[in-house]
Amino acid sequence: PLMECQRVRQTVGTVNTLYSLTSLANPDIDPIWNAIGGGKRPNTDTFYSLAELDLSNGPVVLSVPDMGTRYFSFQLTDPYTNVSGYIGSRTTGFGPGKYAITWSGGPQVDVSGAQTVLVPYSSMLALGRTLAGDEADQQSAIELMKQYSLTPSGGAVNPVIPIPKPGLSYLDSISAAMELSPPPAVDAPILATMAQIGVGPGLRVADADLSVFSRVAVDLAVRTTAALLPLLATVNQYVAAVQNRGWATPSANIGNYGTDYLLRAGVAEVGLVANTPEEAVYSAGLLSGKLVPLKGWGIKPYVLHFGPGEEPPVGAFWSVTAYDSAGRLVPNADLRYSVSSSRPDELVRRPDGSIDIVFSPCDPGDPGANWLKTPLGGFSAYLRMYVPDQSVLDGTWTAPAILRA
Repeated sequence: PLMECQRVRQTVGTVNTLYSLTSLANPDIDPIWNAIGGGKRPNTDTFYSLAELDLSNGPVVLSVPDMGTRYFSFQLTDPYTNVSGYIGSRTTGFGPGKYAITWSGGPQVDVSGAQTVLVPYSSMLALGRTLAGDEADQQSAIELMKQYSLTPSGGAVNPVIPIPKPGLSYLDSISAAMELSPPPAVDAPILATMAQIGVGPGLRVADADLSVFSRVAVDLAVRTTAALLPLLATVNQYVAAVQNRGWATPSANIGNYGTDYLLRAGVAEVGLVANTPEEAVYSAGLLSGKLVPLKGWGIKPYVLHFGPGEEPPVGAFWSVTAYDSAGRLVPNADLRYSVSSSRPDELVRRPDGSIDIVFSPCDPGDPGANWLKTPLGGFSAYLRMYVPDQSVLDGTWTAPAILRA
């Protein structure tokens, strides 16, 4: 994760500059999401804003306009991908407001008219999400986003650590990145262990005086781990899905990982900047109710059914998005990639108020259902719940299984 944050710094290029995307993700564009998630499983309900913050010389002030009742958030994430906090409708209100994002170890400046937001590192990533609905609503959201600002803005990126291929040199890059962003105190035990092979702030592998055999073993271990991490992350998701009617629900530690290093690395592999559950819960529909992988081919389509009054309980919005096996959106003539409560004019309900979402490569021809096109091969369905109710957080509400019609 620490090196992934270095990759984002290289992608962004200029610190204290807010880059905003004014198109919803679709199969034909490369959203800002590419900078943080490799283009995998993008959200199609919000516009994204992204800024790499350098707070070493003092606070950077984020200004937001009056957002009315529109959901928005700016997620503040440290170089170890822990979420330090949020500025947004759930935490600080709908605005207008000014927020002085301040490094706790740097210059403390009282910015007139601004609320101080303390963060633990001088280098922070700010990821903004602004809800947008139909075309008219998207234009309204864009006009509000034009009023987002960072002060002071601009500036050169501090030294960026090179990201070599996995191996001994990769470990030296991790050590160099640790010098720029010292590890949290909770990492002291594992740092003591890694120091034996020359990994840590101020260390290099060459300084550990390893034997030739040990150097080969360490190099092989790094390469093997890099190769296995995507598989490990996938296996962990499928294990979770087996335990929850086909849905892989995130750990409560997501966004605040502590010493769960495998979870942190796996999340960085799947999608780098993950929300904490209080802000949003993403459940990955990977298996059907019979616990077999979802496949687009078959005699009957799949259906996700929410009975009357049983749709996801949220304070902001929920959505369901279909992706192919590589995490890409599925092209379709209707340009519809998700079903969302944020677009009530598009959300089709049965006469009794229930909601059916049909997953199929072909139009099911059911005007009472919401169709999401899937590929002929494997696919997944992500249920996003923004500002989830306590029943979601404590597990008393769970999504119904995805079943064959």
